[in-house]
Amino acid sequence: MPAPYTPLAIANNFVQNFAGSTGIEHMKLQKLVYCSYGWWLGNYGLGGVRLTSEGPQIWKHGPVFESLYHTLKVFGREPITKMQSASPFSEPENIDVGDENARSLVRWIWGRYGHLSSFALSDLTHQPGSPWHRVANENNFRIALNTAIPDQYIYEEYVRLMTGDQVSANTGTENVSRRNHASA
Repeated sequence: MPAPYTPLAIANNFVQNFAGSTGIEHMKLQKLVYCSYGWWLGNYGLGGVRLTSEGPQIWKHGPVFESLYHTLKVFGREPITKMQSASPFSEPENIDVGDENARSLVRWIWGRYGHLSSFALSDLTHQPGSPWHRVANENNFRIALNTAIPDQYIYEEYVRLMTGDQVSANTGTENVSRRNHASA
């Protein structure tokens, strides 16, 4: 199955390649999938094929893929050590073996963000000026359930990261959190 993949397929690739015996927490997987989504979108653009079949939503601890949440919520904060399936009747989904673009992206994302904790990634993905924060701010931080983060906002954020533009589009001032995100 080429892109777009389910968020679970992307998360499973992180688990398969990097969980080892210690595992990866659900929240960390959410944020790693989000960063993958953002960098992919920044590279391929708004008119390109998406990495995932669904976009992220705005939740309390940052961006969340709803289907991934419902599949992994049973783990709570316990680390996930093996690939998961969405139902007892299906095999765990994964990125296609021949899709080197998506597999390479997952390796790159892990190299850049894998050392960060779940909460550090959560903080990173909803800093002031981030897509999550923009949506929250526009709604006076009263967010309706299932509120999507617009791809336009995510695209703008990751294009800035890709091009090294560290000037916030909202304020015109240097944004230290973006600089940290770009070099994380």
